[in-house]
Amino acid sequence: MPTNRYDLNFQQGETFQLALNIQNANSMNINLSSYVAAMQIRQSYTNNTIIEQLSTANGEIRVANSGWYNLVLSAQRTGNVSTSGAVGYPPKVIYVYDLSLTDQTGITTKIMFGQVNFYSQVTR
Repeated sequence: MPTNRYDLNFQQGETFQLALNIQNANSMNINLSSYVAAMQIRQSYTNNTIIEQLSTANGEIRVANSGWYNLVLSAQRTGNVSTSGAVGYPPKVIYVYDLSLTDQTGITTKIMFGQVNFYSQVTR
């Protein structure tokens, strides 16, 4: 499974949803039912503080079909993420994330990474 950069855009106070299709090197869908998926968002790669965490364990990453995951983060959870210090127009804070899959034998593979553009909410 190759590692790919994919930047995400979150709107503070809005439900975030993303459908991912995971395939092997031969472009065949991977049966994900035996994998554990985990994603963490942090201020930087070296920062120990987790801003948000999605996983199959907490139900925010869900196996949809063979080869498909749905990532969902509620409006309440995105609304709780700090956008203090947001810059630009529209104002945003940039975080980083990665998403890993762990198989039944304990082998973990990072399948995607990138930055999270977290846009500030006006209407509350």
